[in-house]
Amino acid sequence: MPFDHGPITFRLCHLPKPLPADALARFASHAAGPLESVRDEPQWGWVSGRHLLERRVDEETSSIAGYLHLSLRKAERKIPPALLRAECRMAELAQMAAEKKDRISRKDRKTIKEEVTERLLPQMPPQLSGTPFCIDVADNVLYAGATSQALLDTFLSLFCKSIGFEPVPLTPETAAEELFDLDAAGLPQLNFSPELSDQAVAGTVGQNFLTWLWFFLEERSGVLPATKFGEFSMMVDGPLVLVAEGPGAYESVIRKGMPVISAEAKAALTVGKKLSRARLVLVRAQSEQWSVTFDADEFLFRGLKLPEGEAMDPVGIFEERMTNLYIFQKAFFALYERFLKEFSSPAAVSAFEGKAKQWVKERDGK
Repeated sequence: MPFDHGPITFRLCHLPKPLPADALARFASHAAGPLESVRDEPQWGWVSGRHLLERRVDEETSSIAGYLHLSLRKAERKIPPALLRAECRMAELAQMAAEKKDRISRKDRKTIKEEVTERLLPQMPPQLSGTPFCIDVADNVLYAGATSQALLDTFLSLFCKSIGFEPVPLTPETAAEELFDLDAAGLPQLNFSPELSDQAVAGTVGQNFLTWLWFFLEERSGVLPATKFGEFSMMVDGPLVLVAEGPGAYESVIRKGMPVISAEAKAALTVGKKLSRARLVLVRAQSEQWSVTFDADEFLFRGLKLPEGEAMDPVGIFEERMTNLYIFQKAFFALYERFLKEFSSPAAVSAFEGKAKQWVKERDGK
């Protein structure tokens, strides 16, 4: 599972209340069923974080170094499309030969497909997929591997059914409210373009934040304010995705070479586009590095690479990785809090926009 090794794709969820003491028992009561019980509908259920066949959910399998590590498993039987088409065609040809006809009706085709599906489906091995998640019990935070909205909705629904309450996914809006007790909807639009009027700009809270972060980091040469975790620097890197509503190209994707200083990036900012996705690289003491592709509209982190650890045993490796994940999200949300508080004042917005427009105008891209 990704929390054990390799890059991690996740979104954060805030737990509105502490987990109940019998949380693992509650997950176990809704554990995935045996594969033999999978029929024509997908089967959902919890398994341990170790692998998708481990249906036993308890302290030994699903609790590690103070974290709960599980996965939501989906098991379903599917007939490969090519096999289904071939079996249906074979049945159609046999029926045409028996009836001495050179064609078959649409109704008969549908009936044949249903009969073939009913016959073949029980013979197909179940296909498995998992949505890993990890709960930091001490911090009341859940890291969920659900990327699509449909999968997230299913995950939240089954979590609520098992535990009794629903986690709150941290989007730009909910993070402001849940973590900092601030209203992101009240933030003004930021105008970075030296050519557009303030009334002509648009963008989501996430896009305004990520574009501000780009400016903020370059203005400070990447050095972040001091934290209790040490001294950090951060940079924005490509691929870059810049977007804007209105006529012309809605989205500009800039990759390869040096996207952040490219003429294309300068042109996109000049016409009012804002950054919606980029790679963020966080560095501490020149030897520890985190890198991730960040989706600003959903606060979705894709392919986070953690610093190399020193632990050798599985528990130590897992704990080290989760500690690095914790450090990353704290550093990230400290920047988001700074953004929210800075632009709660109209005077701060006006002063910032003058510098931001000059920043775009004087960029290296020609």
